[in-house]
Amino acid sequence: MMDLSRIEAVDTQDMWSYLVGFPEQWKEAGKLTKEVDFTIDKDRIQTICLVGMGGSAIGADLIRACCYHSSPYPLQVIRHYEIPGWVDEHTLVIGCSFSGNTEETLTAVASARRKGAQAVVITSGGELLLNAAREGYDYIKIPGGIAPRAALGYSFVPLFRLFQYLSLTDEGEEALKETHQLLREQNGLFSNPDDNEALTLARELNDTLPIIYSDATLMEPVNLRWRQQFEENAKTLAYGNSLPEMTHNEIVGWERVVHLTGRLSVIMLVDEGDNKRVKQRMQIVEELIAYQTASMHVFETRGQSKLARMFSLIQLADWTSFYLAILNGTDPTPVAKIDLLKSKLAEA
Repeated sequence: MMDLSRIEAVDTQDMWSYLVGFPEQWKEAGKLTKEVDFTIDKDRIQTICLVGMGGSAIGADLIRACCYHSSPYPLQVIRHYEIPGWVDEHTLVIGCSFSGNTEETLTAVASARRKGAQAVVITSGGELLLNAAREGYDYIKIPGGIAPRAALGYSFVPLFRLFQYLSLTDEGEEALKETHQLLREQNGLFSNPDDNEALTLARELNDTLPIIYSDATLMEPVNLRWRQQFEENAKTLAYGNSLPEMTHNEIVGWERVVHLTGRLSVIMLVDEGDNKRVKQRMQIVEELIAYQTASMHVFETRGQSKLARMFSLIQLADWTSFYLAILNGTDPTPVAKIDLLKSKLAEA
């Protein structure tokens, strides 16, 4: 049985409160960034390079997907120390680091600046904020003090404001409002530990490897968010791929999974805006592999705007991974292996 006492016994750092509070975080982020101003020279921009890692970079992936059909500029998200050779004075580099001390992001932004790129950073502080203030380029300071993956509202909404300013998105205030309302409505359901869709899904996924499939456009970063949340919250490996590419190679790999029978669960993320031929491919893939899975799940986005549709399934992922952690007696907040890796890097 799942109840608040069981949750509190496992969730010692209170990830529950951040999930429950996410709709209000979204609303607060909208208020904090409503009057933000930029000094960027729009006429110089020919390419945009977004840099970040982990939970700080997922907002960059989401805004890239949101502007897939509306941006006249190439957009690329870089998760590395090194930036592409095409970065130059006509590039806008956008640094995304919740802490402001992510070494890969600091290195990448500095490299882009040396090549003459304009810059704007989104951070709660750290070296990234200090560098922006010292060098005089734009920054948006966001509230800190929580796990980056629990701060997606703070990380994403400023990017949305920036892309509004650059006229790269075809959605506006109504999309932000609709998303807030949808998040509130869904939260009322997901936060009921007696019975809800996320808890039911977590139970069906338990002791299996989740595999997430989706279209490669709007749903691609949502797919990634599902994997990240399973890995960081539930401490379980997750795998994913996108279509149509998956149907040109990976589908054949399902021919030899007898040794994994009963251990693979598939989640398909479907959006009304998916390419029609991709939708057909997904249906066929479902037919071809369903008998080899422990469970097969198809989730459709909800809402009208692209923002609402993306975040409808992101919220489901957040709650599902949380409940999966609780079911296994795993505190969802700590990321011990990341902390250990960072300490070893500091010694190197």
